[in-house]
Amino acid sequence: MILSKEILPRLLEAGNVAVPKYDQSKLKAGILHLGVGNFHRSHMAAYMNDLFNNNLEANQEWGIVGGGIMSFDAEKRKLLESQDWMQTIVERDGTSSKASIVGSMIDFLPVDYVDKKHHELQDMLANPAIKIVSLTVTEGGYYLSDGKFNVDAPDIKHDIQNPDMPQTIFGMMVKALKKRREAGVVPFTVLSCDNMPHNGKVTKGVVVTLARKMCGQELADWIEKDVPFPCSMVDRITPGTTDATKAFVKENYGYEDKAPIFCEPFRQWVLEDSFALGRPAWETLENVTVVKDVAPFETMKIRILNGGHASLCYPAALLGVKYVHEAMQHETIGPFLDVLERKEIIPTVPPVPDTDLKDYWSLISHRFSNPVLQDTIGRICFDGSNRQPKFIVPTVSDGLKAGISVEGLALVSAIWCRYCQGTTEAGDTIPSNDPQWDRLQAKAQEAKTNPDAWLGMNDVYGDVAWNATFKEAFVKALTFVQNQGVIAAMKDYIAKNA
Repeated sequence: MILSKEILPRLLEAGNVAVPKYDQSKLKAGILHLGVGNFHRSHMAAYMNDLFNNNLEANQEWGIVGGGIMSFDAEKRKLLESQDWMQTIVERDGTSSKASIVGSMIDFLPVDYVDKKHHELQDMLANPAIKIVSLTVTEGGYYLSDGKFNVDAPDIKHDIQNPDMPQTIFGMMVKALKKRREAGVVPFTVLSCDNMPHNGKVTKGVVVTLARKMCGQELADWIEKDVPFPCSMVDRITPGTTDATKAFVKENYGYEDKAPIFCEPFRQWVLEDSFALGRPAWETLENVTVVKDVAPFETMKIRILNGGHASLCYPAALLGVKYVHEAMQHETIGPFLDVLERKEIIPTVPPVPDTDLKDYWSLISHRFSNPVLQDTIGRICFDGSNRQPKFIVPTVSDGLKAGISVEGLALVSAIWCRYCQGTTEAGDTIPSNDPQWDRLQAKAQEAKTNPDAWLGMNDVYGDVAWNATFKEAFVKALTFVQNQGVIAAMKDYIAKNA
């Protein structure tokens, strides 16, 4: 049998899958979410499902409507529509599995990725019932170049030249906010849930700049003053759906879900309390914190968790390790990461309210070691040219300013450079795994004899590259890795710092 509303009574009777306790038909659209990927479904959609289970009457105005503009959004819509928008989440760790049906999404707008008129999406953005527009479109979806909004991107240029017929989600937001302002309707709140530093501020910069280009200074000033863009820190390790995860659901729970979500039990959400039309009572749920300033939590997570991923993935890939949990179990990679976190990463993280940073690292280490998520090293290695400047280089910069050793972080950069040379230590070819792969390979090959070629990528390293301490450490590490191998380099670091 296939997942749908019709089978919920049977699943309830069987008792091995938690089903919604609420009547989905009583939910009303209040949140428009753009980018209905696995992370959104394991995070915000799951939190909303719990909120509706706890108290539908107080929260029924916050039903989620999905939206998107890409062909894969249309494919996801077709798939979820066939399941009455019902979705399975399976939380797994080394000792348990817990399956739940999530019913918090009540619709998914038609996706006009061919003609790109997006009438339904534009109408929903202008609908006064929509109080929050949330998004998970990945950092690449924000049209950033060197960290700044790229007004010369072809899609953005189209919206600037055709303000009444925008094709990007940000252009459509500007048009909808203009309509709402003219109609005297309170603006929606724009809530970025992407794993991106200062996500609210980045989103605000994109929308305000685009509004200025599309409609003029007056609208841009109004958006800057009256439209909230709260920052948020989101966290839940959520790998992609595979044939194996689909088979697991069918074999263990007796029904078919075409796109089940597998994730870890842990989840966390920290939000700034800045909303124009109210918000759900998220703070009543597990591991949700509503604060005035997200920055300390964001820095902690980006450096310790994302920086940890960015530090272990490349040595693992070079050594043929397939999964994150296997890297943690590796006799050298695991200890290397632990020493690196304690000696160089954690000391750069400012204090976080009610949080012991070493305890937080212990939690992250445990999560990385979850053997059933099958979180691939390839997924973590992807897009290093975008991730290293955010997850590693700022830590180096702060470490240098504080007089903290950066030898281990320089080794991380050297190992990434070695990875980009394109072969594992066993001689296997590493497939393209970065939007800038050709450039990275060329620089990495040149760095074999001229390390400055790698450090000269200004969009990655900036001024850090020419700091004498870091440069010396990088050159030394790259030479060590190329002459003696990744394992020897990590062991040398452990021996000197453990």
